[in-house]
Amino acid sequence: MTREMNSISVSFRVNGTLRNVLNDTTGPSINHPAFAFSKSGTALSNGIGDNQANRAWQSQNRAILSGNTETLDLYDLAGVDIGAGSGLDGLGQAVVFEEIVFVAIVNENDAGDLGALEIAPAAVQGWAPIGTHSVAVGGALYGQGVLIKLQLDERGFDVEDGVSHRVALTANGGNVTYSIYILGRHDDDESSSSSSFSSSSSSSSGSSSSSSSSSSSSVSSSSSSSVSSSSSSSGTSSSSSSSSSSSWSSPSSSSSSVSSSSSSDTSSSSVTSSSSSSSDESSSSWSSVL
Repeated sequence: MTREMNSISVSFRVNGTLRNVLNDTTGPSINHPAFAFSKSGTALSNGIGDNQANRAWQSQNRAILSGNTETLDLYDLAGVDIGAGSGLDGLGQAVVFEEIVFVAIVNENDAGDLGALEIAPAAVQGWAPIGTHSVAVGGALYGQGVLIKLQLDERGFDVEDGVSHRVALTANGGNVTYSIYILGRHDDDESSSSSSFSSSSSSSSGSSSSSSSSSSSSVSSSSSSSVSSSSSSSGTSSSSSSSSSSSWSSPSSSSSSVSSSSSSDTSSSSVTSSSSSSSDESSSSWSSVL
């Protein structure tokens, strides 16, 4: 049975206003950062080429006890049941990713919780593109931390069964609840058409064609932070978390959603804090939608 992806959209936005405050009066300001990235509509379609995808999978609020590790096989999600059976997607069909287009992993703990989520290629047949994000190297995700990787190019992030396909997720220092969202590709049942998902064959005796169901998925997150101090610095990498305030909402929230034609899970957590002084002031906001 074939399947297709419809209504694919990806957007990221980070906005902030940096302002100097002198003698308790407002000074000059500048919009930094001002980052916006968006792909939607006809820019993204069903298929296996550039700006295309034909597979999706997600699992929310997965629990890992402190000191334990869960290993996910990104090729076929063997042993993982999200409701339709082991290794099956939300429509009950075999997942099987050959390329990852988008992956997001969220530590659903509250900011300030002890549990850090470490993410790395597994010791055996590890998926190298995920990279190593551990407490030891300062890259682990604490509460409300998010790791996002996106590759819209036709090459995607390659997944090779038996070689490079397994990711290890470890709870360090406390229990961790996490969610994972994946958009990818598999070339089975794919025709020469880049905008529809079908298979066809022809010979001198006859022809056949088939097409089937559709699913759509979107992921969004939003967070905002404000900080005031005499000096400030910030850095970002593939993973992100906010020490001031952040929120990641699941499908039921107005600011984010993850949906398929058959199932959805919901979760949300948020924490906020702020500080100010007489020197300079900054504010920023983050949102992403898939």
